[in-house]
Formats: sequence, structure tokens, C-alpha cells
Amino acid sequence: MKVSVVLGLSALVQTGFAKCIPSPTPDYSAASSSDYSAVPSSDYSAVPSSDYATEPAPSSSDDVEPASSSNEYTAPALSSDYTTAPAPSSDYTTAPAPSSDYATSSAPETSDVASETSDTEAETTEPTTTPSGVYQITAAQLDAAVPAGKGGGKCKTASDKDCANNERALVALNNAAQKYGVTERGEVVAMIALMAFESGSWQYNVNQFPGRAGQGTKAMFMYPFIYKYAKSLYLDKVQDAWESATDDSTMNNVRAMVLGDDDSFGSAFWYLTTQAPEYHSTGKLKDGDVASFQEYCTSAVGAGWDNDRQAVWEAVNSALSA
Repeated sequence: MKVSVVLGLSALVQTGFAKCIPSPTPDYSAASSSDYSAVPSSDYSAVPSSDYATEPAPSSSDDVEPASSSNEYTAPALSSDYTTAPAPSSDYTTAPAPSSDYATSSAPETSDVASETSDTEAETTEPTTTPSGVYQITAAQLDAAVPAGKGGGKCKTASDKDCANNERALVALNNAAQKYGVTERGEVVAMIALMAFESGSWQYNVNQFPGRAGQGTKAMFMYPFIYKYAKSLYLDKVQDAWESATDDSTMNNVRAMVLGDDDSFGSAFWYLTTQAPEYHSTGKLKDGDVASFQEYCTSAVGAGWDNDRQAVWEAVNSALSA
């Protein structure tokens, strides 16, 4: 009888509790405070959705070889900088909490997956030409939209690769709008608001709390979307077998491919145009309409909605109207 009870409890844990997600407050990942008079809480994410967090148990990374080139970008170590929450400040003091349909549960673990990184740290450059109709933002507008990103931003040191300021963000955001053909002001406002909220005003590039493997970019994609995004950008470098990876090392190596500024800030634009195309250039993200942004967050992204997220959108919308 005792054996049956133990086995029953074990089965319950494996089939039920394993699917439970952390209960953070709204990550596209732990709660953050804001310049916008409210405390955001999300990841490309916000309030956790059921699909955004089924996390496989980490497995051994013995089969993952280190990156082969000194100039290849590797994922930042989740050690001293990532293990403790930053000291509270007036802007986004903690990382957003995970909460999105940006991910589905991972497939069963695979083995013998070689590690792979990419040269994603190259400097971003200003677009040389801007297609007609593509909405481009100015430095003054971005400083007003994301005031915590002005000057040095929220970066603790100049060598903090995880963090970016508005000067870097501006170039990458305009590059992304051009690359993905985002012509509507309402769509640009939505993408900036999402990423500013998820990354804590550009402070984070990978999930901090609880330090979820494979989750990152300024949109805080969960690993299934990190894999899709990396595959779309680096088809010749991303192996099919990695799609079902469950070991931390492999997932972090794939994530490292898309952490350069252009890729990281471009992530939300990629998602809009490829994963939620019904909201792109269809009038669904109406110019200046917070209700349409709320629908996008809850229906297309699978994130939660609260006053904090709305406050970020309102600040960006107001700044880009100037």
C-alpha cells in the first residue's frame, strides 16, 4: 500500500506540478518598476500564461562543446551579475516576471548537440536608406519615451553587455523598422512599449529571475521562439536538433546568437511580422489606440495586462507623437 501511495504521488508530481510555472508578475521576466509611475512586471511576457512557462528539467551539458572562435558571441554567464536582483531604483528596479505565449513546452531532450554561437556583437550601423513610409524615430523622441535609457541608461558599467542605453537602442530600433517594413506609427509604438517594459528600459537582455535558460532578447522570448528567431536569421548555423533541446547549455548558446543589438531589438518586430502577421499593416494596432495594444498583448503575445504596461505604452505613444 505504501508503495502505491508513493508511486501515485510521484506520478502526480511528474504530470501535474512539472507543468506549473513560476507565479511572477507580468515578463515576451520578474517584476520591474518604472519611470512611468507604475511598476511593470513582465517578460514578451507579462502576467504568466499557461504556455509561457512549461520548463523542462535541465539536463547535462557534457555534450556541448564551447564556442570555437574568440570573436564569437556567447551568452553572458548567469553568475555574479545575474544571481541577485539589482538594487532598487526609481526605474524598473527588478526584472520583469515571465508571462507569455511566446513559448510552448519544449520537446523531449536530445543529446550530442554541438554548441554554436554567432558573431552578433558587431556594431549596429545607421540605415543608409529608409524605404518610403517606414516610421523612423528620433533621439529626442526615444529619450522622452524611455527616460531611464538616457545617457548611460541603467547600465552599471560600460562593459555591461546585457544592458543598452537609448543611443544604442535608437539605431537598432530604426534598423528593425526598416528591415521588417514596419510603416505604421502605432506598430512602432507598440513594439517599443513591449520591449521597454520587458527589458526594464533596456537593462536586461536575458532572463534574470529566476534565470531561465534560453530566454532573452529585449522582448524576452522563451526558448521555442528564441530557436525560431535564430533559425530565421542564421539558417546555416542553427541545427534542427536544437529545436527540442532541454539542456541549459544548448539553449543558452542558441540564445547567444540573437543578443546583438540589431537582433535583440529586432525581436519584437520579427514576432509581429512573422508570428502575428494578422496584426501587421492591417489596422489592428491602431495609431494612438491603447485598446488595440492591449488586444495585441493579450491575444497575439499571450501576455497579461495591467496599469503598469499601459503606463509604458502611454509614455511611448505620447513621445512619438511629438
